[in-house]
Amino acid sequence: MPRAGEAKASLDTAADAASASSFFFVPRELAVKCRRLIESYHAIYGYVSLPDMLWLSDARDIIEHDRELTRIFKRASRSRAAKQANDSLRQIATTIVSIEVLARDFSGWGQRFPAAKAEAEKILGGSPQVRRAWLMDLYFFPPVGMRRELGDALTPYRAGTQT
Repeated sequence: MPRAGEAKASLDTAADAASASSFFFVPRELAVKCRRLIESYHAIYGYVSLPDMLWLSDARDIIEHDRELTRIFKRASRSRAAKQANDSLRQIATTIVSIEVLARDFSGWGQRFPAAKAEAEKILGGSPQVRRAWLMDLYFFPPVGMRRELGDALTPYRAGTQT
């Protein structure tokens, strides 16, 4: 369990990552909230799926078109230290989820920061309504059956069945 100072430093790093390179327009408050969402999701489901979530969603396109995100992704994929790799991938996920939240005006973030929303829409190809696999949807709506064994463990015991 990280200490209070470490947790604050971790969240500051997330916000700094979102403001790095060409993503300076992402509001710091939004980046911190997205970082917390991502951390809580992976605290439950683990980090093993994070590289696939990034690469199989349309986040891959954003990563491929930004030099800094590509560099961070390559560094994470080559890292032999799981913590360093997870930190790098979490940094990318924070940035991309923040951009998607702005472009889709999720919870009013786009209305609150219209200039940032316009920048996010440019990065996503102009129209946020285009059919795409949104990374933020994977965090808000995990696929059915994910960690099904946990749900099965909570089913009530039925008379006549053995466990």
